[in-house]
Amino acid sequence: MTLRFHYFTSAKELAAIIFLLLVQGALIFWYEYHYRLEQRQWTEETIRIGFKPSHRVDAVLSPYGPGLDRELVDLFCSRNDLTPVWVEVQDYRQGLEKLINHDLHLLLPVPGMQIPEVKALKKGPVYMEGSFLVLHNQWRYPLRDLEDLCSTEVVVPGRSAFDKILQDMRQVLQCELEPSKRPDPGKDFFNALAERRFRFGIKDEKNYMFWKSLYPEVRRSASLDKTYALSWLWSSDYMNLDHKFQDFWRDIKDSGVLEGIQEKYLGFYPETQDPYELRYFQQTLINELPKYADTIREVSQRYNLDPLFLVAIIYQESRFDPGATSHTGVRGLMQITAQTAEFLGIEDRLDPHQSIAGGARYLYKLGERMDRIGITSWDKWFMALAAYNQGLGHVYDARTLAERHGFNPDSWSGLKKAYPLLSYKEYYQTVRRGYARGYEAVNFVENVRYYYSILYGQALLPGFEAEHLGGFLDLVPSDWPQ
Repeated sequence: MTLRFHYFTSAKELAAIIFLLLVQGALIFWYEYHYRLEQRQWTEETIRIGFKPSHRVDAVLSPYGPGLDRELVDLFCSRNDLTPVWVEVQDYRQGLEKLINHDLHLLLPVPGMQIPEVKALKKGPVYMEGSFLVLHNQWRYPLRDLEDLCSTEVVVPGRSAFDKILQDMRQVLQCELEPSKRPDPGKDFFNALAERRFRFGIKDEKNYMFWKSLYPEVRRSASLDKTYALSWLWSSDYMNLDHKFQDFWRDIKDSGVLEGIQEKYLGFYPETQDPYELRYFQQTLINELPKYADTIREVSQRYNLDPLFLVAIIYQESRFDPGATSHTGVRGLMQITAQTAEFLGIEDRLDPHQSIAGGARYLYKLGERMDRIGITSWDKWFMALAAYNQGLGHVYDARTLAERHGFNPDSWSGLKKAYPLLSYKEYYQTVRRGYARGYEAVNFVENVRYYYSILYGQALLPGFEAEHLGGFLDLVPSDWPQ
């Protein structure tokens, strides 16, 4: 009995000891977990953003905003009560090191970036894709074969992202391909090709799309078998910050906000930018714009419009031909209908000064109508352009169709999907004003946006156009969309 009693006593004591150890271990684990959890929470009011200068981060030559990436960052920070601190990095490799060492919390991408397999790094969804191109000047022979790159002068942007491209091309071509120069990727790069200092250049597709409109002499020779996809990169070490980034991207994709921002910066570029049309555009500005510049300045101030916006409309409507007449009967520089002319009190539609003043007043009134239904910023003026082209009633009908099909009726990105439906019987029979050439309205708006973007860039770049257009920038209304 005694032995059995001691045996059970020892077993109970052992169980108690084990229980106490488990409790102690659980307490230690709980303390350690919550301590580490607190350590992994971002509690600051600022966030450090690593970037390399680009048109997506600092769109100084664009009228549509600060840049696609910068606008996305600002939106993320405003939603999460954070203040961005912008940190320029020497190259993407340095940015990665700073991100891993917590000197940065977000790294914006560059084309051709190489992302290492590091557990602490989190990659967001792809929001832009493209390929790499070989470019040449129109007055020099285009690329006949990739091997031509081995025996001539090549210019490549001074970015580490292009080093991998050069390395791959050396292996394929079996030659020591060394660029003659590595300038900054924007103006300096395109100046080098435009001035014929180099026969070829290598550039990413989206950047070329923007600069092509300002340098029509730089042509596309070939596409390389190399693509890129852009995604934000951040540290997952801070759990709450990681969740904020994931929630942000999920929301802007599902809600259409991302699509709207992409549309604003990229949606108006044509699939192919005709270099001869771009040259004609520049030459027309040089020859014709001075004749009407004073009138444009005066009426833009009177009706609180950007004068460059008016210039873009005039070029799209008439190519600055004061006697222009369309098959539908609209006439003059601003292609005004007889009915609209009567409404505006225009006595002679072919008088260029009356046409400009009347067209500006009409656009201003259409903008007021957009104000009444709560359309703001660029969406207001893009919809006003559509109304200028085909009438206000069709804008309302397109908004009705947009709402029916789940598109945002308050944004141009939603409306441009609905507008073409007005050309089809099954849709235009269901709205009040009936048939409209919906595709033409969309093309009109996109063309004006395109020319306006070129004009804005030309006004800021040094050159002959800047001498004529630069003064217009001083007249942009203070409440004009930025």
